[in-house]
Amino acid sequence: MPNFLYDKTGVLRTLPKFRMIMDPSSYRMAHPQYQKQDIEHIKRYHHDAETWSDRLAYSMVKGVRGSFDIITRYNPEKMNERQWLNRIVFLETVAGVPGMIGGMVRHLKSLRTLEKDNGWIHHLLQEAENERMHLFIFLSMRNPGVFARLSIAAT
Repeated sequence: MPNFLYDKTGVLRTLPKFRMIMDPSSYRMAHPQYQKQDIEHIKRYHHDAETWSDRLAYSMVKGVRGSFDIITRYNPEKMNERQWLNRIVFLETVAGVPGMIGGMVRHLKSLRTLEKDNGWIHHLLQEAENERMHLFIFLSMRNPGVFARLSIAAT
C-alpha cells in the first residue's frame, strides 16, 4: 500500500517503500524500517514563515536553541566527549519536562471535570519516563558538575 504526502505546492509525492516491524511478543510499538537506497533521494527543505505567528514561533525556537548552544558552549569542531555528555544531560533533563507537565495538567483537568481523558495522561507520563531513562543512561556515563546542575535547576 503506497504512502502519500502533499508538498507545499499541493503536489502529491510518494513516500519511500518500507516494511513494518511488528513483534507481537514485544511491548514496543510497530515502526517502519526503510532501505538506505530508498531514502537517499529525499531532500531537506525549509518552509519560510508566512504569518506573524509563524515568525514568532520560529524566532522563539531559534532563541531557545541559541541560548541552549550558549549554555552548553556548543562548537562542533572543538567539543570533546565531556562537553557532548554535558550537552546531552542538559537536553534530556529539559526534554522530560513537557510530558510530565502535560500529564499533570490532563490529570488535574480530568479530576476537575470528572471526565475520562482517553489515555492521554498515561501516554504523556510514558513520554516523560522515556526521557528520564535516556537521562539515566547518560548520567551513568558522566555525572554533571555544579554549573550544569545549577543551569538545569534554573530552567
